[in-house]
Amino acid sequence: QLTLSEQGFASTDPVNAFGFKLKQERFTQQDFAIDALNEPDRVDHFATQIEVRQPIFNLDGIFERRAAADATRAAEQKSEWTRSMVTFRVKKGYYGLLLAERRVAVIDSALDAARANRDQAQALYEEGIINRADQLAAEVRVSELESQRTEAVAARRTAADRLRFLIGIEEDVEITPTDSLALEQASVDPISVRAVNQQRSDMQALRFQADAAREQVRSRWLAFVPTLNAQGTTGWYDDTPLGTKGHSWTVGASLTWSLFDGYQQIGKAQEAEANLQQAEVALQQQALQNEVEITAARRDLDAARQRIEQAQRAVEQAEESLRIRSDRYAEGMARTTDLLQAEATLAERRLAALTALYDHNMAVYRLELLTEQSLSGQ
Repeated sequence: QLTLSEQGFASTDPVNAFGFKLKQERFTQQDFAIDALNEPDRVDHFATQIEVRQPIFNLDGIFERRAAADATRAAEQKSEWTRSMVTFRVKKGYYGLLLAERRVAVIDSALDAARANRDQAQALYEEGIINRADQLAAEVRVSELESQRTEAVAARRTAADRLRFLIGIEEDVEITPTDSLALEQASVDPISVRAVNQQRSDMQALRFQADAAREQVRSRWLAFVPTLNAQGTTGWYDDTPLGTKGHSWTVGASLTWSLFDGYQQIGKAQEAEANLQQAEVALQQQALQNEVEITAARRDLDAARQRIEQAQRAVEQAEESLRIRSDRYAEGMARTTDLLQAEATLAERRLAALTALYDHNMAVYRLELLTEQSLSGQ
């Protein structure tokens, strides 16, 4: 430790006055007079000092420094894990906006079809082919889709606001995705949970935290060992600020051994041991949680792939069903409710297909986060 200080004093205390004049190197024969010694005049004293303190043998300090180094490494790894988390959240927010955009598009397509069906139903009603109930059912379907579109547009705006927050855009600007919600091609090789627990940044941070706690335990117990420290001071003294009339220096060393401090140091050592146990438990718990999360993410990815295939087949079947019912309805061979049900089923299947695609991509990105490995081209 290196310290520079400037101090100012004024005193009529006999001891201080005597010492101040000595330090300022202006002590004279007259200052030995009894009256001058017993009742000195006011003495102004300014001291400019440089002090150096240097530990020589402090075992507890050595381990304190090691603990600080481990804590620094832990902070660096935490920062790396934070970057991975932010990357995942931004991807989730971006593709959430894409999903919201596609939902609006699907509802718009269904709304166009519903309006066409409504107009057709109106014409058939006027010709007396269908009854008033069927014509009203077509009107109700249009109203339902208009309500769904209002909700979908609001959800899209919310998704855009969330993404704008994630990427740090404070201005109220419109965010328009430039990608399409396409299947994320990913090659997932067998994952070693043990390797993940060794290499992932948050696990390394927990490991460094445990190392730091271990060094703290050693430091606390080694505080009972004697310490040796050196210090030196050089100063300039005068009766004016920053004066240099008098000059002196002092060097020395101190050997200190704390024999008893009311169990305070023992309490700190026990606290450090408790912190170490907590850090070790946190590391073990996270390792077990990683295994569960990685297994669940793999299972979600496999399930999402199956749902995509099922959803695609369901969309194809719903499109064909709607085509058949539309033709029969135009010929007066199908009820209006059958046509509306087929159109609603197609919209539901398309939305389900979009959701399955989104879930698949999120499962890929989640697995990338859990392994801190790139599994796709993003």
